[in-house]
Amino acid sequence: MAQTILGINSNLDTGGILDNLIQLQRSPIDIVESKRALEDAKLLSFQDLRDRLQTFKGVVNSLNTEARFLSTKGEFSNNSATDTNSVLSLSTNSQASSGTFSLTVHNLARESKLVSAGFPSTSGAVTQGVMTLVAGTSSSTITIDSTNNTVDGLRLAINNSGLNIKASFLNDGSSSNPLRLVLSGSKTGTDNAISIKPTTTTSYLFGAGISKSTTSDNIVDFTVTQSAQNANFLIDGITVSKSGNVVSDVIDGTTLTLESAGSGTISLSSDTNTMKDKVQGYIDGYNELTSHLNSELALDTETGETGLLFANFTIQNLQQKLRETISNQILGVTGDFSYLSQIGIRTISDGTLTIDDGDFTDALTANASNVSQLFSSSSSTSSSAVTFIGFTNNTQAGGYQIRVQNGVPQIAASGSSTFIDAVGSGNYYSGAKGTNAEGLNFRISSLSNGNYGKITLNIGVAQITNRILANLTDASLNGPLEAEIDTATQTISDFDETIVQMEERVVLFEESLKSRFTNLEIILGRLNNQRDSFDQSIDGIKKLFSS
Repeated sequence: MAQTILGINSNLDTGGILDNLIQLQRSPIDIVESKRALEDAKLLSFQDLRDRLQTFKGVVNSLNTEARFLSTKGEFSNNSATDTNSVLSLSTNSQASSGTFSLTVHNLARESKLVSAGFPSTSGAVTQGVMTLVAGTSSSTITIDSTNNTVDGLRLAINNSGLNIKASFLNDGSSSNPLRLVLSGSKTGTDNAISIKPTTTTSYLFGAGISKSTTSDNIVDFTVTQSAQNANFLIDGITVSKSGNVVSDVIDGTTLTLESAGSGTISLSSDTNTMKDKVQGYIDGYNELTSHLNSELALDTETGETGLLFANFTIQNLQQKLRETISNQILGVTGDFSYLSQIGIRTISDGTLTIDDGDFTDALTANASNVSQLFSSSSSTSSSAVTFIGFTNNTQAGGYQIRVQNGVPQIAASGSSTFIDAVGSGNYYSGAKGTNAEGLNFRISSLSNGNYGKITLNIGVAQITNRILANLTDASLNGPLEAEIDTATQTISDFDETIVQMEERVVLFEESLKSRFTNLEIILGRLNNQRDSFDQSIDGIKKLFSS
């Protein structure tokens, strides 16, 4: 602080006195600033936690549905061990199931190819006229006139026809006319064969009403060098013909890419390594998050030091929910495994998880679908008249009986005899709000009175975790973590406003002190002047009497 007032009359350390008084006046501001700094640190901690939860949510989403969790690998082996010819490559998705299939590829699908006679160069002249191109069931007529009557003009016209035909040049090395125009079909298979139709024109005898059709030669003559054909192969003794060499509708969940003629065996099996990696990713993410929560909620009993979010209800509740998710029984599963501990996943003293690779491998080998249900969501219906559509975050796992009474579908949880009307119209309905079946969406083919079996919904650990994380990280849900962030942000704003007000009061206090000390110096100055005058008067009187 600048010392603008000096103790010129009082000989006091006015600047030091002002500094000490103002510092004392600022003590409440220091307290508020300390509280603000703590709240700011909490806000950063909440935001950091939200980022960590969103990262973990990305891991969870890789296995929270059966389609994402289950993995099948496919292999092809030639019948002859000495045959290194690549007959087939394949890829699978979650719909593929284990099994073996014999395969014999007779021939691959191929496209049509037409080749013209030779031209000296791309500017070689072609006859003006029209040409009708055919590709499969589509056709297009192109016109060659004085603007494009070269072989390159013809190439461009063909490529711009909009048909599945590609025109390009081939140089055969001939000394005189080396350039040939090659037309290739863009699609394979007999249904996509390409050709050139002779051009037919009709003329009329003027005034006689007599017509005459004339077939003219094409602009350029082409020779068929390759006819279109389908891929033909046997799979488990069944003859299959396809227009392309990439086939995805023969074996469920498996895409076959035919590469050459030959024979061998397709083997589909559970890809345990990929499923292990997904589960290990979940465990690693869970452990990282758990360790972070332990640090934030920590209490050192010896020093009394605590984590930044110690005793925060939202964080304690998150920690408890995660632990319950791991330890609770999973409802709706079909198989021997209904707890994670049964497949080798266990919780240790600090709340993190360990996995016994042997137990987990054995569980995957025994029943991969059952293991999948422990993590992901799945459903089944016992009646063909009912189709499961989906569910929401409010839907609880378990079995639900479906019946129709008076044209209205009703739902009852397994073990309950209380049926509640579903909501919806037409053939699409869902469970009523406030019930365990809330958000359970299904289609029913008939509204005739009667029983329509059961819908079984399984919600595994990953999907349950996904619900917890979504509630905390989705701002639109206004969950507890968002509330904590909003509260901390508002508290910091309130502290800032309070500090500004207190600073203004300190400024006024400082100005008031300066004014008072200034007045004091002025008064002391006047008194000093009066004293000096009085002393001078006394001295004058003394001199008068002494003389």
